[in-house]
Amino acid sequence: MARKERLFVDNATLHIGIQGINEEQIFKEEEDALFYRNLLKNLSEDLRVDVHAYALMPAKVHLLCTFTDKDKLSRFMQSVGLKYVSYFNKKYNRSGTLWQGRYKSSPVEDRYILEVMHYIESLEGRLLEKAEDFIVQHDVYKLLGKDDADRALAYKNRFLSAPLLDDVKSFIVNNLNKQLPTGSLEFYKKLEAITGYSLLSQKRGRPRKNKTKGKKMKNNLVVLDKETHKNLKISPLENLKFAKEMAFVPVLANEVPKVAEMFPVVFTGDEVPILVALTSLGGPNLAVNSEGKYIARYVPAFLRKYPFSLGNTKENPDQKVILINEEAEVFSKTKGKQLFKKDGSQSETLKNTINFLTAYEKDAIVTANAVKVISESGILEEREISVGEGEEKKTLVQGFRVVNREKLNELSDDTLADWVRKGIITLIDAHLKSLENVQTLFNIAQQRQN
Repeated sequence: MARKERLFVDNATLHIGIQGINEEQIFKEEEDALFYRNLLKNLSEDLRVDVHAYALMPAKVHLLCTFTDKDKLSRFMQSVGLKYVSYFNKKYNRSGTLWQGRYKSSPVEDRYILEVMHYIESLEGRLLEKAEDFIVQHDVYKLLGKDDADRALAYKNRFLSAPLLDDVKSFIVNNLNKQLPTGSLEFYKKLEAITGYSLLSQKRGRPRKNKTKGKKMKNNLVVLDKETHKNLKISPLENLKFAKEMAFVPVLANEVPKVAEMFPVVFTGDEVPILVALTSLGGPNLAVNSEGKYIARYVPAFLRKYPFSLGNTKENPDQKVILINEEAEVFSKTKGKQLFKKDGSQSETLKNTINFLTAYEKDAIVTANAVKVISESGILEEREISVGEGEEKKTLVQGFRVVNREKLNELSDDTLADWVRKGIITLIDAHLKSLENVQTLFNIAQQRQN
């Protein structure tokens, strides 16, 4: 059977996958993974290939890379493959190939870059780790903020609290396995026009919409444009089913006392923590009921700003753009309030939204700075929520941190006085008080079960 022609266009970003022959383990020791990682680093620098994300699993490798031309793709993958097989065979006294046929590749549309990146990194749990020296930020990732800190925070907010849905994962995996583009119908048509290769005649996978469970917090963000979206209208955000799978909800410092009335407010356990409301015991978001209503009196701003977000242009990092999720149920061309007037200017509704997003971004920076001060003081300790004891113990939630009261009291008077002036003590007091609401989560879960 003739080999399937690999789909490629210049400057394409590809999701690449390859596995060991007969699912043989290709990384038996940490030293093996380190050797392969160094191959990626050295060859990407030599051939000027941009590596955006990678995952080295026991029997598989996943990559997200941008190649300027097809020759570099071939040279890069061939060199990595041959050099690693030579190393592996010599070390483990074996011969022959190590790979299960050719590697598979799928061109990725910009709107799916972050989803594919998250899918790859989450395979190894690398989402929250500091970027490595040879990883190149994709242009889509750069739009998340004006600097590395802003981008990392936005990336975490996007995926830590709203993991990829199963249908999105299936969409990514199926297109890779079939070596079809990971993208929209328009992306398929664009590639067909460039390559002359028929794609639409082939069965194309795509995420299915689950109407019974309501829309989820999808991440297919596009820039709001007065021409493309001139007829777009928006209705009030009344259904929060998009947040049904969120285990954590990011919280601003100035809203902690309100959020803490019903839910625990904690710090995530990663290197650069963020402040979140704990709304799950390992299952669905307990703050949202079956009708999509938020059960507490106060709804965090992170949810209220849906389906809008602020981003940056790659041409001018200081220039802000409005991003929207076009698939959000609140958008329509027939009902709701206009986003743009007939002359293309912003409506009052859009102006109010922009003011809200701008204020949110400023408060998020203040929050990040306060959390950084708390984290660097060394007063946070690891916590988990579990039930049972001994062999019957079951951990429901882990990977978050709380303030240790004893360590807090050991801080110098000057530090505590400074924290009082800056409002940090008020935040900590509300955080500590909120921990009593862990029992509230159990009560809600019990009521739902009944």
